[in-house]
Amino acid sequence: MKPIKYLVFALVFMPMTIFAHEPQLPLDFEQHTLEQVSQHIHVVHGTQSLPNPQTRGFMNNPSAILTHGGIIIVDPGSSAEIGRQLLTKLRKITDKPVIAVFNTHVHGDHWLGNQGIRETYPEVPIYAHTRMLERVEAGEGGTWVQLFMGMTEGAVEGTRVIGPNIGLSGGEVLSLDGITLKIHHTGHAHTDHDLMIEVVNDKGLFFGDIVSSRRVPNSDVPQDASFKGSIAAIKAMLDEDIAVYIPGHGRSGGREVPESSLLFLEALNASVTHYFNQGLQSYEMKDKVIDDLAEYQDWNNFNEIGRVINFVFQEVEQDNF
Repeated sequence: MKPIKYLVFALVFMPMTIFAHEPQLPLDFEQHTLEQVSQHIHVVHGTQSLPNPQTRGFMNNPSAILTHGGIIIVDPGSSAEIGRQLLTKLRKITDKPVIAVFNTHVHGDHWLGNQGIRETYPEVPIYAHTRMLERVEAGEGGTWVQLFMGMTEGAVEGTRVIGPNIGLSGGEVLSLDGITLKIHHTGHAHTDHDLMIEVVNDKGLFFGDIVSSRRVPNSDVPQDASFKGSIAAIKAMLDEDIAVYIPGHGRSGGREVPESSLLFLEALNASVTHYFNQGLQSYEMKDKVIDDLAEYQDWNNFNEIGRVINFVFQEVEQDNF
């Protein structure tokens, strides 16, 4: 994957102020608590600030599933340091070894922490969609390291690309030390290779970045997303028997977490389609769409809605070609 693809992302992923709904949220990973959200699932709910020197690149929800004799890690963060610190937090509640790692998608804030896990557990399998393996092998991992080095002014220095080594395609049911995981992939959504991981024992679901709580969906890398595919993915998972949803960013919770993202996406798509049918171009409808979505103006990344509108417009245009 050529670095030019992420030029827009690099211009957008700039330090920004956290919105009023989370004014006291600490920026440093060490200050965040490892929270238990179900019987087996623990999550570090990260800041929604974009990577900068203060956050040291941290912005996702690194998580762990505790099995009878081990730990399954999901999305260990954006640097080797964060991966190591996640292990330090886990050592406060268990001395069990890490038996597996899952990466939900290729965006670097979710998986560059693989290195910090592999340093202690060099043989641990790392699972991801086969398409993610292909993208990392094509050089995309190095692009993310370079990007985060610039954005954090070198705070992720020393982080190396340790990609997944076991490919999945969706539909698999894995039994890992007494924990049953159902792997979901509904097609192109936040990326072309999202994995959603259902923890059957807990009725829990890791959504990856298909859902982010109180954050404009797909706003960080909209060029990688299918907005209508994101709608389809959320609807599919809402039909499953799930009690707790872990988003890629923001707080975990019940159905209200994915439902809020779904309502936003449906409102956005309906608004862009409405003005497209009136013959407006994306730049001509921008202010009108923003007005239509005014109730979401306090969401993280709402200031990027103009770019998002442009990519939704391209999808609507393609559907009407």
